[in-house]
Amino acid sequence: MGQFEHFYLIEQGHGRWAVRHQITDELAGSILRTAQGYRLRNEHSRTLGNFASIEDAIQGLYALV
Repeated sequence: MGQFEHFYLIEQGHGRWAVRHQITDELAGSILRTAQGYRLRNEHSRTLGNFASIEDAIQGLYALV
């Protein structure tokens, strides 16, 4: 797993991760491994997109910061 400046991951079971803010520890979103790649959802469970890797999904969150 890559290092991220603003976020960190917490594994929540097979193929699921919570994404939290490094400084505030608030939920930023979640990542789910699917057959189409890694689905990124925001903190309100709204799908933001499917990505080829977890790192790409995190970059999707950086676009919102």
